Amino acid sequence: MTDSKPTLLTARFQTALHCADLWHRGQTRKSTAIPYLSHLLGVASLALEFGASENEAVAALLHDALEDGPDNTGRTPDDLRTEIVEQFGEPVAALVDAATDDTPLPGQATAEWTPRKLAYLSHLQEASPSELLVSACDKPYNARSILVDVLTAPAGEDVFERFNQKRDGTLQYYRLLSDAYTRAATRPEVAARPRLFACFTELERTVASLEQTCGLTAAQVRDFPLLRANPA
Repeated sequence: MTDSKPTLLTARFQTALHCADLWHRGQTRKSTAIPYLSHLLGVASLALEFGASENEAVAALLHDALEDGPDNTGRTPDDLRTEIVEQFGEPVAALVDAATDDTPLPGQATAEWTPRKLAYLSHLQEASPSELLVSACDKPYNARSILVDVLTAPAGEDVFERFNQKRDGTLQYYRLLSDAYTRAATRPEVAARPRLFACFTELERTVASLEQTCGLTAAQVRDFPLLRANPA
């Protein structure tokens, strides 16, 4: 079985693009001047390259709406989710839910990092192929951006200072994410989508390059203490 059937994008995708632009307008990528919309477009592009349906592509565009949208728009996560359901249907909203690890109210801080990330990693063990696709396309985009920043940073600049968990926590989270997707690839319903496996492979390649650039092995990164409670 293959996932080579062409995806036809309708006006729903254009509407989702408008919502993504509206809800994230003025936001930039962490510690950069890059518009946040570039990330959403990149994740949607990867999703389509790796075999997304229109629902999956729409969810990829909106995957950060419930986490980052409230603080930017002043609207509650429930309000934004209701609009997603009204515009695109419950299946898209459920995919956005699955890609979200926290839903803070406007002006509210996110939950504590370690339990939040451990819960997300655990969730991936039972995630559907559609949920895995939207989630996994977000990760290689982010990991590649970090790798590029590390490779091009001026001498003496620590790219990982922009992240709350600094180098060790950031690298370990991406290592454990890649491990989780690799385990998921053994499930029959996931194996039936070869392009999804290709997405996992792309993440593994990027994470391994990032580790090597930092002078570390995958085993060393897995053994960092912060998220060690999660089985590798």
